[in-house]
Amino acid sequence: MVISMLDFAEGFMNVEASDDLKKMKAWMFKEQVRIQAKKDELQELNRELQDLKRTLEGERSMLDLREKTIKKRFDDNESFIAKKLKIIENAYQQLEIDRKALECERLNFEHEKNKYRRQKMSSAKAHSYESGAYEGTSFFRGVDSELALRKRYKELLKIFHPDNKCGDTKTLLLIQTEYESLRSRYYEI
Repeated sequence: MVISMLDFAEGFMNVEASDDLKKMKAWMFKEQVRIQAKKDELQELNRELQDLKRTLEGERSMLDLREKTIKKRFDDNESFIAKKLKIIENAYQQLEIDRKALECERLNFEHEKNKYRRQKMSSAKAHSYESGAYEGTSFFRGVDSELALRKRYKELLKIFHPDNKCGDTKTLLLIQTEYESLRSRYYEI
């Protein structure tokens, strides 16, 4: 059994080829294992990313809901503040109207007070024609000329005209009557 050199080389090559083949198979197996491990790792990362994505979407929807709630609350507050402002403005307007009415009442009270004082004084004095002429009047007290009479008449019309808040038709008629009598007296002179 003599093995020739050629047979030996051929056998050696077969052995060598089979070793390379085994090495290649081993390397391919290792690569498949490594690729499978990477694939598993990537799938795990994908699952984690999907979980993270769902979590973030849930948080985003919660934040959107919270933002809507806050915006609605803000809009409600704005509306509430606008209503309060309107109420305050109306209250100031009513306060101004009440102030004017109170001023008119004060003027009427002063008028009545002066009227009472004149009646008291005229009943105590009860002497001349002129004191009798001014007995019931207090609207034109202190008027001594036709110009002053007209000026006072215009001022009283502004105050007691029925179109005004504190206007009074009765009082206006009294003023008109007194003005006419005083005016006729000035024209007689």
